[in-house]
This record gives sequence, C-alpha cells and structure tokens, in this order.
Amino acid sequence: MKVAFVHIDPSYTIMGPFHIGIASLTAYLRQGGHECQFFHLMGDVAEEEYVNFLEENRPDVVAFSVMTNIFPHVAPLSSLTKRHSQAVTICGGVHATLSPEEVIAVESIDAVCIGEGEDALLDLCQGLEEGKDITNIPNLWVKKDGQVHRNPVRPLIADLDSLPFLDREVFPYKDSFDLGFMKRGAFMASRGCPYNCNYCCNHAMKQLYGGNKYIRFRSVENLLEEVETVVRNFPQVEYNVFHDDLLPLNKQWFEDFTREYRRRIKLPFEMNCHPNLMDRDVAQMAKAAGCSLMRFGLESGSDYIRRKVLDRHVSNQRMIDAFAFCDEAGIKTLSYNMIGLPYETRPQILDTIKLNARVRPTVFHVSIFYPYPGTKAYELCKKEGFLTDKQIDTYYEDSVLRQESVSAAQLRALRGRFEFLVRLYSRFYRMPGFIGKSFEKMADLGVLAATNRRVLRALSWRFSSKEPAGSGPCYTLGEGQVKVWGEE
Repeated sequence: MKVAFVHIDPSYTIMGPFHIGIASLTAYLRQGGHECQFFHLMGDVAEEEYVNFLEENRPDVVAFSVMTNIFPHVAPLSSLTKRHSQAVTICGGVHATLSPEEVIAVESIDAVCIGEGEDALLDLCQGLEEGKDITNIPNLWVKKDGQVHRNPVRPLIADLDSLPFLDREVFPYKDSFDLGFMKRGAFMASRGCPYNCNYCCNHAMKQLYGGNKYIRFRSVENLLEEVETVVRNFPQVEYNVFHDDLLPLNKQWFEDFTREYRRRIKLPFEMNCHPNLMDRDVAQMAKAAGCSLMRFGLESGSDYIRRKVLDRHVSNQRMIDAFAFCDEAGIKTLSYNMIGLPYETRPQILDTIKLNARVRPTVFHVSIFYPYPGTKAYELCKKEGFLTDKQIDTYYEDSVLRQESVSAAQLRALRGRFEFLVRLYSRFYRMPGFIGKSFEKMADLGVLAATNRRVLRALSWRFSSKEPAGSGPCYTLGEGQVKVWGEE
C-alpha cells in the first residue's frame, strides 16, 4: 500500500522541525512492507501543488497528523484529496485523540486514529491490501455506509525497543530545520509524563488508557545505538537534542545514560527537565556527559496561577534552585513561559517576568496560552465564557481568549518586551536591597501604566518581528515602526 503523510506547517516557509511522530509511523509502516510518501505544506501552498502530488503519486491512504490550531486546514485538504484521488483519508495526532467527534464529523475524513498510531495504521494498510473489513480495528473510528464504527483503544506499546529507529528518509531529515539549520540530531527516549498539568494533554491521555503503563522508556543501549547511527549517517550533526518531557525521571536510567553517552557519543546535547527533578547530582551528571542546555517549564511566576489554574505543583524557590544547580554546573538554561492564562492579570504576568529575572535563563521562550480541547484548562475556559471563535496557526501570535483581566493587545505588548523587562528587573535584583526594591516598584508602575488599555489604544504602539514564527520574543525595528509596547 502507498501511504502519503501530509504535514501541515503554515508558520514555516522552509522545512520545519523534524516530526518525530510521523517519522515513527513511516518507519513502522515501511518495516511492515508498505511504501510511504510525504507532502509538506509550508506557508500558503497552491492548490495545484497538492493536486499534482496526489495525481503523480496516487496514494492509497492519505494521513493527516495535526494539532488543534492546525485542524482548520484539514477539511479543505481532505476534500481536495477526495476529489482528486481514491485514497482513504485518516486523521491522527493529539487533536484527533482528544476531539475525535469533531474530526470524524468532517465529511471528507474516512477514519480517525485515537492514541498511538503504529499498530492501528499497519492494521489499516494490511486490511485494505487484503480486502478485509477495516471497521473493527482498535484505535480507529471508521465511517462506513453512513455509520461511524467507534472502536476501543488497544494497549499502549509496552516495549519501545521493539519499534524501529525513526525514519529520516521519507520525512527528509537532511532538509529539516533541525539538521539543515540547527545542525542537530533529534531524538525521543520515552513516551508519557507523570504530571497532570491542566493545560497539557497528558492527563487526558492517561484517562483514555486507564490502567495501562503510561510512562515508558527505551533502554539506554537502544537509544544510543540510534544516536550513533544518526551521527554516523549525518556527519553535519554538531549536537543532539532529546525532546522527552522528563529525561531524568528515573535517576538510575539517567545515570546509565549519561555515563554511556559520555563514553560513546562525545557531542554536546540539550534536554528538558522538570524543576522538581533537578538537583546537584542530576546537574553534575548532565554536565559531565556534555549537556550544554537545560530546558525548564516555568510557565507562570504566580503561585496561585500555577497551583489553582494549571495544577502545576512546584514552588518559586524550587525553580530558583533548579536553575542555580545548572548555573553551578556550567549548563546554560532555557525557560518556557506562558502568558494570557485563565484569570491572569498584568501583575501576575509581571510575576512571571520577575521570576525569570531571578533565575536568569540564557534563553527565553514565551508563548500565549492556547486552550486545547480535551484538557481541563479548555473546560475551564469554556465554563467561564473565555473562548472565542478566533483561529490562529501558532500560539505565539495572539490570544484566542476574551478576558476582562487582560486584553489581547496587552498580551502582545507584554510578550514583545518580555526579554527586555527580564533583563531590566534582573539588574534591580543585583542592586543593594533598598535601592533595588525602589527601582523595582518604579518599574512596576511604569509597566502597568504603559500597558493600560487606554494608553495602548491612544498611542497605537506597534512592534514587528523579523524572526520566524515561534522563535521567541526577540523583536527588531521595522521601517517606520517603534520598538516599544505595541499592537498591530
């Protein structure tokens, strides 16, 4: 069977990051004897280009893997697919898993994949190839004769070592943002996360799978064998990145990993870590193995927002200590931050800025909160009437909420000057006590005054970014524009 994977990436005009999910699916299907194809929709792709792809390649199955904010692009593409091919259309990914009714309601979508897709897609391809009934495949919802067959999920893949290494040919890794621009190898060592943050899909996924073992790790040997293969096949790799949520979750596994990575790979790497998992031992092990950047989710500097809204139980002091351990070990740091959270006020956004000023990360990542259907945060926003019908392609450009506590223009203004304010408050915290506190209070008044709704409307302050979407709040002057607070 010919399976075409359509990757929708409207925020990029060049090949975006390596898609680990699609690469796992193509590797699994190819191992099963099926042919895989790939179409990357970047920016505004002309209809003729997609139609030509369908007519030239004649796929038997067209698979869309989408996040929520990309889902509006699926219906027109699947409709084109039906008009210009005989392919079965299927949609998978996080949005399909958490909102299957919305996806299966699209007239031109034949099937929805819920949860892990490797075995479900393989069963679908084999069933179509052999002319068997495909309406009873676990993990799939399938339309037939006006009826939707809603099948239960199958158990999670327990042994991740049984999966083939990620495919880096069908998804052209050599042209991806990861290798072509960043010169890095991209990997995943695990699946699942133990935390239940309200804004993340993990709590909903765990509920879907019930008693299944949700958190699974590959063996160190299996992971490093893949790393060695990639480094050997792509000599342009200068460092590696592990996208796992919590690489040091199992401290013994992490100790084995860092020891063997140091011995066998000899390239720097980047990783994520929860502040609650970071201590001096973890920082020192990571540094000895070559960790050059540690990424932490701060999300909000407000203890109330973190605990009561996000269900994220970590103290400010714990986050400060986590960054300090990395500083002590000589590891650079990155902070992930969200603004525009439910009930959030401008002073609470200032709390996030100030927490960053205290931990002083090397790199800042600032997004605007996006409520994903199926999560507790989405249900909260729905209950409170915060949701709008606004559609955006990325969670960097605007807010899709309507709140009295903070406007979209205020969020854009605060995001645009986030890094500047972090640097400013960081200076105040290095001053002697009374002097630093005095400057801090004056800055607080200035920020709140500058982001007053009436002030923003009166001055029509604007900013522009020459960075690609999603690169963070590093704004530069545009012709005839002012690098201060702003709204478009």
